[in-house]
Amino acid sequence: MSHDDAMRMTRRFQAALFVAGVFALLLASAGVAVGAIRPVPQPSARHHLVLLKIGDSLGEELGFGLRDVLGSDPYVTVLQEAIGDSGLSRPDFYNWPVHLKQELAQFHPNAVIVMLGGDDGQGFVAGGRTVYFGSPLWRSIYAQRVATMMTEATSAGAHVIWVGLPIMSSPSFSAEMALMNTIYATEAAQHRGVTFVPTWRLFANRLGQYSAYLVGPTGSLELMRNPDGIHFSGAGEDRLATAVVGAMERAWKIHL
Repeated sequence: MSHDDAMRMTRRFQAALFVAGVFALLLASAGVAVGAIRPVPQPSARHHLVLLKIGDSLGEELGFGLRDVLGSDPYVTVLQEAIGDSGLSRPDFYNWPVHLKQELAQFHPNAVIVMLGGDDGQGFVAGGRTVYFGSPLWRSIYAQRVATMMTEATSAGAHVIWVGLPIMSSPSFSAEMALMNTIYATEAAQHRGVTFVPTWRLFANRLGQYSAYLVGPTGSLELMRNPDGIHFSGAGEDRLATAVVGAMERAWKIHL
């Protein structure tokens, strides 16, 4: 190859790169995602649905409910990877962004289902300073951590179902949960492919108050919460999972 031929090939390659870059910018400006999230097909023998379930002890209980609701479907796999007492406030105890990245690479799920925050109503140390729970700095850092989780999953091609925290028996604890729900919902709205599923009203009575007993699918009162006023009974787990499955069906336009 002559020197002139090599120069012409170099210019063509550079021009191709320029056109590709301009095209990507045009797509972005038009609201089209580059490296778009994979659509979720109707589960079938050809297309299995893999759900990566992560979170804390409440997330574990959601996983039990999902097992009850979806366990008979041979085309749906629920991977139970929730860790009790974990969250986003204490990465020194369990670093969810690190573990999520590993699990995404290992399992290649269609979607990540997240339910955590029950243990996050606490301050933490960041950048060598104490950050007090609920302060503007705490909210900012915590929101960044939530956003990191969402971005990790969607960048890997997975959808995200972020499940909100329920009302609690303790008013002060409920206030903490409400604060974190606001952050989850706000961040979900800013991340394509992420669906926030609120659960507050699902576990409140007609007056909007906490009640351990709620009307179940048969029309009779059923015990939905454990005596601690935090965790779910078996019926509560199924109630929660049924709502989450419904949200998945609506978001992905599939039937489960």
